[in-house]
Order: sequence, then C-alpha cells, then structure tokens
Amino acid sequence: MAKIGFIILLLFSVSFGFSQNQRMISGVVKSASENFPLAGATLIIKGTGKGAVTNIEGEFKYLVNSKYAIEKVVLEVSYLGFISKTVTLGKQSYFEIYLEEDISSLDEIVITSSYGTKKLKQEVVGSVASITADQLITEQPANTFDELLEGQLAGVYIETNPRLGEEISINIRGQGSLTPLNANVVGTSTQPLIIVDGIILSEEVGIDGSDFFDVGTGNLSENILNPLARVGIQDIQSFDVLKDAAAVGLYGADAANGVIIITTKSGKKGKLRVNASVQSGISEPINQFQFLNGESFQRIQNIYNTNNGDLNNVQSWNGVNTDWFSLLNRAGIFNRYGLGVSGGTEHWSYRANANYQINKESQVNNQFEKLNTTLALDYRKKDFTASLRFSPSLTVKNDPNTLYAFAIAPNIPVYDANGVYTNFETFGNPLAVAEQNISESKTFAILNSINMNYQLTDDLRLTTLFGIDYSEKDEDKLFSGLNGSGQFNDGTLGRRVQRERNTKRWNWSANLFYNKTFGKAHYFDALLGMETRQEKVDFSYALGNGFDILENAQPIASAERQNFRFDSSETTGRSVFSQLNYDFKKTYFLLANFRVDQSSAFGSDNDTALNGGFGASWIISNENFFSKNIKNPVDFLRLRVSYGSTGNSRIGSYRALGLYTVDNNDDGNGYNGNNFANASSAPNPNLGWERNNKFNIGLDVNAFNRFKITAEIFRDDIKDLIVSRSVIPESGYTNVQINGAAMYNQGVEFSLQADWLKTSKFKWQSNVNISKIENEITALKGLGSNTSSAEVARAQQIGYATSTYWGFDFIGIDPATGRELYNVDGSIYDGSYVAANFTPADWQPIGNSQPDFFGGLRNSFSYKGINLNMIFSFAYGQDALIDRVLLDNYRVLTNRNLSINVLDEAWQQQGDLASFPVISNSNRIISNSSKYLYDASHIKLKAINLSYDLPASLMKIPFEALSVFVNGSNLVYWYKHKSPKNKNGIAEFKSVYPEMRTFSLGLNASF
Repeated sequence: MAKIGFIILLLFSVSFGFSQNQRMISGVVKSASENFPLAGATLIIKGTGKGAVTNIEGEFKYLVNSKYAIEKVVLEVSYLGFISKTVTLGKQSYFEIYLEEDISSLDEIVITSSYGTKKLKQEVVGSVASITADQLITEQPANTFDELLEGQLAGVYIETNPRLGEEISINIRGQGSLTPLNANVVGTSTQPLIIVDGIILSEEVGIDGSDFFDVGTGNLSENILNPLARVGIQDIQSFDVLKDAAAVGLYGADAANGVIIITTKSGKKGKLRVNASVQSGISEPINQFQFLNGESFQRIQNIYNTNNGDLNNVQSWNGVNTDWFSLLNRAGIFNRYGLGVSGGTEHWSYRANANYQINKESQVNNQFEKLNTTLALDYRKKDFTASLRFSPSLTVKNDPNTLYAFAIAPNIPVYDANGVYTNFETFGNPLAVAEQNISESKTFAILNSINMNYQLTDDLRLTTLFGIDYSEKDEDKLFSGLNGSGQFNDGTLGRRVQRERNTKRWNWSANLFYNKTFGKAHYFDALLGMETRQEKVDFSYALGNGFDILENAQPIASAERQNFRFDSSETTGRSVFSQLNYDFKKTYFLLANFRVDQSSAFGSDNDTALNGGFGASWIISNENFFSKNIKNPVDFLRLRVSYGSTGNSRIGSYRALGLYTVDNNDDGNGYNGNNFANASSAPNPNLGWERNNKFNIGLDVNAFNRFKITAEIFRDDIKDLIVSRSVIPESGYTNVQINGAAMYNQGVEFSLQADWLKTSKFKWQSNVNISKIENEITALKGLGSNTSSAEVARAQQIGYATSTYWGFDFIGIDPATGRELYNVDGSIYDGSYVAANFTPADWQPIGNSQPDFFGGLRNSFSYKGINLNMIFSFAYGQDALIDRVLLDNYRVLTNRNLSINVLDEAWQQQGDLASFPVISNSNRIISNSSKYLYDASHIKLKAINLSYDLPASLMKIPFEALSVFVNGSNLVYWYKHKSPKNKNGIAEFKSVYPEMRTFSLGLNASF
C-alpha cells in the first residue's frame, strides 16, 4: 500500500512539474503601418523549430511546452515582406504583435490600387509590373522619375524627350486611343492615369477650339511640362504599373491606357535620422549633327545659284567659317542636393525631405531647375490610422527659344564691322537671340493628400482619402526687336507673349473593406467605394507686338498692338465601384470588379459608363500532386487569366459641345478690327465613352531558387474611338466629333529576374524584359480615312497601325536628270510630277514608328560594399522620319545650313549615282518621302553607377551610413546602321536637338 501511495505521489509530482512548463498562448499578428491582420505569419519557439501559423484573421493559438522556465521562452515571429520580431512570453498568455514592413522586401508586396489595397506578389491575379527605387539608378541626372524607367518594365514603352522637363510619352501595351489629326481639338489622352499617394495627377493640355491656348514646341505655343516634375525622384518608394482588366478594373473609364501608382516614402519607427546627399556632374552633347563649313556651304550655294541661272549671286567664299554649334554650347552642369529627416514613435512617424536640382545643359540658356519638398506624417493606434502627404514644388525652365539655331549658315559672321551682332530675317542671330530674348516658365505646385483608416470590426474597415493637385504656371516669351526673331514684315519690332495656367484638380473617395475566413480554406475580401472628382483650369493669354524700347522687356500694355484672352475649362465626374477577391487554400484565386462612371465631358445622352472585369489564377505548385522533392527545379508555378472592359474619360472638356475657333486680329483682318469666332465642330449629345476590352493570359515560374520568369499574352480590342469627321458646309460647321473608329493592340511580354550568384559576400542579379506589340485600325466611320498635314506624315486607315508613316516610296535619284524618282502604284515618276499631281489621298505606308520589339536589361553586382549597376534599353524594327529641312531643302540656303552629307552625295552631272537630288529649285522636295526614313533600331547603355558603402570600421565620424558613387548616364547608342565616317546617320538625324551624356560624382550620408 505504501508503494502504491508513493507511485501516485510521484506521478502527481511529475504532472505538476509538466503543468508548470506548459502554457496555452493566443493572440493576433498585424501590420504596424496599416493595422490589418497578417494571415500566414509564422510563430516559432526559438530553438525548437516548432510553432504555429496565423489564420486568415491573423490570429493564432498554441500550447507551449518547455523544459525550462516558461517565462523565458522566446517566440520568433516572421511574415513575408515584414521585419521579423522576437517576443518573450513573460507572464502573458495573449499577445498583440505588430510587424514593420521590410523595405528590402517591398518587391514582394504589390500595391494593387490607390484605394488602399495591396497583395503579396503571389496572390495578385492581375498583370502588374512593379519596381522600387532601390532597383533603379536614382543617381541618374533625370528631371522626372519616368525617365529612369526607360526599358525597365515589360510592356511599357517610354519615349524620352531631350528638351529639359518637358512631357514624356508613356505607352502601356500600345497606344490606347487615336491622336486627332485636325487642329484645335485636344483629343483623347493616350497617356496612363498617374496616381501619387492617392492624388490623381492632372495633364497639361490645351483648350478645344482655341488658337490662343495651343500647346507644343512652336515659338508661340505653350511648352508642356511633365506632371511628374512635381514629384521628387528621391521621395518615390515604389512604382506599380497596372495593365490588364483585373488590375485596372477598379478605375473603370479612366484606365484604358493603364494605371501607374506611385507610392512615396514614409517615416519609420525609431530615433531621429538625418539623410543628406550631394551630387555634381558635367554633361556634353552626343551624336553631334555635322553641318557644312563655311567654304563648303558657299560651294553648295554657288552650285544652287548656277543651276538656277542666277549667276549674279555666284560669289567667292568670304572667308567666314562660323561654327554656331560651338558658340552656342559649353560644358553642361548638373547639381543635386538633398536633406531630410525621419523617425517615429509607437504611434507617430514622420519624414520631411527637400531636394534641389539644377540642370544646365550645354546649350546656352537651356536650363531646368526644381525644388521638391515633402512632409509625410503617419499616425496609428489599435483601430485607427491616418496619413498626411504634403508636397510643394517649384520648377523653373529656361529655353533658348531658338529654332534650328545650330543650322544658321556658316558664312554669316557673328558680329559686323562695328562689333554689333549681325542681323538677318526670320530666326535672327542665335547668339543675339540667346542674349536678348526671354523664354521662361515657372510652375508652383502642391500635391496634398489625407488618408484615414478605421477598423470598425475585425472584419470591416472604412477608409477615406482626399487628394488635391494644384499648380500655377507662368510663361513668358520675348522676341526682341533687336534681332530678326522679333522683326516683322509689318514693320513692328518686338513681340511678347505671356501665359498663365492655374489648375485645380481634386478627388475624394470613401471605401468599405470586408474580409472574412470561412472554415480554414475559404478567404473573402471585398471592397465597395465611391469617388468624386473635379478639374478646373483657368487660362490667360496676353500678346503684344511693337515696342518703342527694345533694350529690355517692356509691359505688354505698352505695345503698339495688344491682344488679351481669358478662358477656362472644367470637368467633373463621380463613380461607384466594387471588387471581390476569393481564394481557396491559397491555391485558387478569383477576382471580380465593377465600376459605374459619370463624366461631364460627354454628351448629355451618353454620360454614364459601365465597366467591369474578371480574373482567376491557379498556383499549381501548391497542389498536392505537384512534386516538391529536391529533383523538381520548379519552386513556384502559377497560371493567370483575365478579361474585362475599361474606358477613357480624358477627352478634353467640351468635345461633345459645339466648338468655335477664335481667330485673332494680329494681321488686322479681323471683324471690324476685333477677333472673331467661326463655327468649327458641331455639338453631339450622343458622344460617348471609348471602350477597351482587355484579355490577358499570364504564366509565372520560379525555378532553381534563382530564376523568376513571367510571360504574358494580351489583346486589347478598342472600339467607339472618338474621331473628327467633316460635315456638309450648309450645316454651318466644318466637322463633328463622333464615336467612329476601332482598333486593337495585341502582343507578348517576357521578363526574367536571375540571381546568378548570391553568397554572403558577392551578389549578381540580372533583370531582362522584352515586349512585342502590334496595332491595327479595324474600323473608321465617315470618310473611311483621315490624313494629316504633309509635314508629319500621319494618317488613319483601316488595316494599318496608328504609328504608320505615310508618304511616297522613294526609289532613288535619276542618273540622267538628278531628279528624285518615286514609285506610285507601280509607275515611276519624278519628284516634281509627284508634287504637282498627287495628294495625300495617294500616300502609301512607308514605315512605322512602333518598334517590333523593345525592352531592357539591368545588371546589379555587389561585393563587400562595392555596388555596380548597369542599365540598357533597346528597340528593334523602329523607323524614324527625320527632318528634311536640314538634309536637302536647298530652297532655304539664304541663311540655313545643311547636312555635311550633301557635299559629296548630291547629283552633279549625268551618270552620277547620287543619294541626293540636283542642287537647284527645279526639284520639288517631297516631305513625306521614304528617303527621309531611317531604321532607328538601337541598343542604349543608359546608365552605369559604381558606389562604395564605407564600413563602420573606417568611419571616424558619427555617420550611421556613408556611401560615395560615380555615375555615367546616357552613355552610348549602338544603332543597327552605323553612321558613315565624318557624316550624319540615324544617330545624328534622330536628335538634331542634341541629347546629353553626363558624368557625375556624389555622396549619400545618414546619421
């Protein structure tokens, strides 16, 4: 009996001992910044490899067993894209654990909308291309962030602009609308919707029906600035491009051209941190255009006059050899400075930053400078978060305001015998123009957003966001009466144009999010939202001709002739949208979205659009049948598909209304001396939304734990495109805007990320992408085709791409006569006959500006703090139509130089096998000639950046981090067809306005 009692006592003691080393713990794991639950977070008992995984609501429950004191047990909590955290149990049984986002892993998290939705990359159903600031070389001397993206994202084709700070063309999977070919119509936007921290950026466009408020690069036109100049390059955290219906569906009738979501940096919890940067560099023009020197120019001029029978103007060379290019260029200078502070507490985080950048290009007076400042404040508590973004900016652009300044005749001296600038008609002495003229634009802008999130229940979250994009732009152009640019045939001297553009665009949205898990396998999340928006633009225009005082700029009010105009445009819209996501066992994913839009831009009978999309994905590698043994090289395999419709509401403000063209009275021929209006475009209350039906299939493969591959096939069928059609004169109008065209874009995309080497000391990663896009117009109402002016060689015709060049097929120079020969419908004609007897209706397709393939390569190497990055971009099968004025337009030889090619390649006598026609006015110049078409296929070494992160052991000063770098940007072009030695080829013809190569040094420090 005693033995039995002893055994019972022993068992009780052991049981009691075990109970002292056991504890049931529970709790929830959430994001510290967004307060949303983290489903699938892992909690491991340190040193055991055992633990738990949170459910779909971020909750966990686990029985902890330990042979040591239970209070000292440590939990290791981790989640993809977040910084791991350790928690000691102590005396607690319930835990609320908040994880901070890991910036280094942000590429695994994708921002799927500006309404507050984000997903792990593996859970995204739609087609989204993402890149973070860390993956790009932000040390490039770019004026706007989109310049850095050239060739870096599959399906995104970016055409940079050598003119500082001006708009850049971004096409996501091709051009989503037709560009109008007639004047005084703004046209439908072909650019993506750009959203910064929830703020919808406004575009700078003109006003329908206005000659006064036109935009472009002409001397009197308003220069259009890139809206992304309002965003500091150093402030951007991530750049997400939404491409297919599943991805863009939440934006409905604004998403036909894709959506770009930009997220800026925020502060992080921790002590005050100061960041400073400085960068300086020099730039030089590349692929410099080669002109005739003074002696050669005089020779060409004499041949021209002799062939025209004008022997009185045949003269010997005057010995002058003015190199206008050298006189108008000097070493360019690039400087960038940055200073910022950041930090945070348990509930608050902050970041304030300022960046100043000035880019003085080599061309005299060609300068762009900007100051970007930003303040980011974030507050979070258990059930409530709020964020404020406030970003004022100032940009100042000075343009030399000289047209073909480098191409002035080289036998004209800079100064006359009295040391005064020589003067001549039309363009004026370019040095005098640079000194005496003014061309400046200043833009002050504010981007401001307030975003609040409230967790109503565990399943229900309410968010609201208000964003505003406000800008004031002042532009001043003076054409001094002291030089030819401001001397006119009517005897007036001097012209001044001043413009103001004030833009206010705001958007407000409210969204309700619901997420719920049923059982252990079914997860739902849903979004229901509403949005309203308004954009109002006020314009003013003042023109003065004829000033008494010419030595400096005078008020327009003092001009002999004055012209003042004011105008405004306003567009409003409202929307309701919804989206539902469902996944089963993290293997099968479904998505559906729907949106209703209303806009004042459309006809009263057709101002509402309904759009929606559907998507599905299947992670095959999560299936039980998918082998996960060591012999299977595939780590991740997913198939995606989507279909849906989007639209385009950015069509200008008044295309559905009757438009009038206001003609100015500059020539004195106005109505009773005043400006007058002519009826231009008829009203159309049925004018409706363009519709883009998008289909996409994607395959994602990760293999060998080194390679990430994405391949996609897509097709966009676009219908109800808005075009202008002529109407009978008896109607009182010249044209009407209708939904009258259709086209498609289709193509394939491929991208690869390869981690070739990844050790503790050395890393080598490559990112490659290549895309092919095809476009074709499939329907045109009315005339069946529409042609543009002969200067730009554009037309719209069924069966051809919108990017097709149209004109006449040049087949060579007639050896007998020196005339240009053309093939028109199988018959051979010389250029003069073609010019006199054929019209644009006889044009044929001669080329295409859309490349057959395009893409890029990024290589990154790192070794013990040394980092080397190289970025390439390429395009193949792309044509460029060059400016014939500088090639063989002999009729402007009075003060205009020509390409050096003409010297040896122009026809001189019978039997010559020449590239250029006889030097005389008997040969008519055909602007739209395939002679001026060049293959622009190229590879571009866009940037190289070498940096060194100094180790802490070397730093004798209190820096937390310090790195130095050297950067080279826009380094080399390799064209398919190399330029002939000492002559011009496509490299030179493509950019008469020269591109810049820049070398710079810099330093980044934090403490």
